[in-house]
Amino acid sequence: MKHSRMIAAAACAGLLLAASSASAEVVGDLERGKAVAAEVCVACHGADGNSPVPMFPKLAGQHADYALKQLQEFASARRQSDIMKPIVEGLSARDMADAAVFFASQQPSPGQVDDPSMLETGRRVFNEGNPDQGVPACAGCHGQNGVGNARYPRLAGQHPTYVLDQMQQFADGRRTNDKRLMQTIASRLGETETRAVAEYIASLEASK
Repeated sequence: MKHSRMIAAAACAGLLLAASSASAEVVGDLERGKAVAAEVCVACHGADGNSPVPMFPKLAGQHADYALKQLQEFASARRQSDIMKPIVEGLSARDMADAAVFFASQQPSPGQVDDPSMLETGRRVFNEGNPDQGVPACAGCHGQNGVGNARYPRLAGQHPTYVLDQMQQFADGRRTNDKRLMQTIASRLGETETRAVAEYIASLEASK
């Protein structure tokens, strides 16, 4: 048990150090990005990035660096998605940057909690991790308020359905574009803790 806690502490320290690494600011055209979003992204993610469909992520307020990286990795197939792959193949590098900058400028809508009874467990895991299982706190990378940074995504207010799906993809190896960081964490969390974290994330203040 002590060994597991030491591993979790070391992992958390490493994640915090990595999170402090600076990223080049994404340069894009807001108006052009708005047009790309209206033409390509609106059906799943909404005109302003606040997806009305729980299985599709909210993009409003997401860090442009992170959003652009995901688009690029969908295009290169480093991140697998039968839905996103054909969509990004029709986008230029400029389209991707402009869309990322546009969505980053939008105001996220409040999240919808599906099961309030899980919030306390979710809060504990998000802020403290699970040292016995070698799981560092989510807040170590994403911040206590879930706003993330250029390297790690904004989570606050995200749909629980989407978060749970991504955690499951990390855990079973379907999503691998994270240098094994989230794969390791997700595989160590139990189903109840994973669901609880997803609910807690939805409860976090979504404002920019």
